[in-house]
Amino acid sequence: MLSKMMKEISLILFVFFAIAIAIAHANKYTESKCTKDENGEEFCQKPEEEEEEEEPCFYEDPKESLFQWDPIEKGHVRELELEEGKTYKMITRAKRPKLFEIPDFLTDEECEHIIAMAESQGLHSSGLHIDEITIKNKKRRHGHSKSESNLFYKWDKNQDGVITTEDVKQFAIDTRFLYMEDDDIIQMFKGLDIKEFEDGKISEEEFETLNTDGLDEYMKDLRENHPRFRDRFSEQTWIRQGKIADPIMRKIRDRVQRLTKLPKRIIAGSEPLQVVHYNANGHYHAHFDGQSRKKFGHLECCHFVADGKTECRLCRFITVLYYLNDVDEGGETAFPVADSETYVHNEFQKRQQGDFYNLSKFCYNASSVVSPKRGKAVMWYNHDMDKHGWLGEMDDFSLHGGCDIRKGEKWVANNWITAPEYDSYHRTSLYAIEDLILSGQDL
Repeated sequence: MLSKMMKEISLILFVFFAIAIAIAHANKYTESKCTKDENGEEFCQKPEEEEEEEEPCFYEDPKESLFQWDPIEKGHVRELELEEGKTYKMITRAKRPKLFEIPDFLTDEECEHIIAMAESQGLHSSGLHIDEITIKNKKRRHGHSKSESNLFYKWDKNQDGVITTEDVKQFAIDTRFLYMEDDDIIQMFKGLDIKEFEDGKISEEEFETLNTDGLDEYMKDLRENHPRFRDRFSEQTWIRQGKIADPIMRKIRDRVQRLTKLPKRIIAGSEPLQVVHYNANGHYHAHFDGQSRKKFGHLECCHFVADGKTECRLCRFITVLYYLNDVDEGGETAFPVADSETYVHNEFQKRQQGDFYNLSKFCYNASSVVSPKRGKAVMWYNHDMDKHGWLGEMDDFSLHGGCDIRKGEKWVANNWITAPEYDSYHRTSLYAIEDLILSGQDL
């Protein structure tokens, strides 16, 4: 026990030592004396003891940078030699976001290997059901809600003086973006022991005693916790891809590096592979993989924090999504606003034309829908590049998600390529440092 504890302490000290080295290396670029010339241009002068070195000072443009493929036009096909003697087709699916499809990017054996590793590690479920205790607690809540559910006219949309099943459905959509079926509504009133709805309608007089507080909380629970209604219902795990990974995982990462044409240190500093499993009703409503610097600029990029606890900003430059099996029915990846000429994100968020974030309901309304097929990869850019060639602002057109599994199951893997911005290009990702430490190599 003591020996194990000493090893853990040594590893922690080694991590802190590695981080200190990375910070010290970064400071080589920031300790220079910088002033402005008569034209207002900024220039740097290195400390005297470093003048003989040829390292550029912080304000000079770095030699390396990120890379983005030009989509050319929808349907454009490129042939890329990503391994010696083996070519892959890369098909443009959209120009905004820059979206590409690569059939047969993974072999059947590689797909099976990733699934087997995920099952061996065990997956963490993100699906929650409403349990018996929650239902009982709702029965104890009785009275009028303080929200708009306390207003009869909010339920009685057609103003006919009664609340029907169709009225309840519409109220759920209007207030919670919740798409309920007849059976869901029957179960809700039964579970809350509400007698007023036994004949399938509620008059204005009956509404005076209606447990709107219980209904309000029940709908909230459905939206947040029930697998069919929550934003995401899946299970997942993480698999390492770096120097300590097995040969198959390292080979796939090398292929990704050639596909993206990014510097090796960027690929090495990216996240582990996230493997996701969806069962019946599994889905992930529309979302972004990156985060805007305009909105979250006060936070550091997560790959410079990487402790899973500190609040940080997702700086995922590229998503490479792998389909690991064939899905019997459903399970498409939808891009609701790809190449839309009328899309304005702030207006889209208001959901006034419909809740198109909800891919259980509106999957096939999306501008681009990619069908799952074993071995296929889909690659898109979550961010643009800035004028220096580093991570720029998030692309609002990169909104995407996974549609419902209507039959069978779906296995996918997310390969997120993180990248720095211009003011942090010299910093080392903590994922890369951790990989070096665990592999026993020098920094």
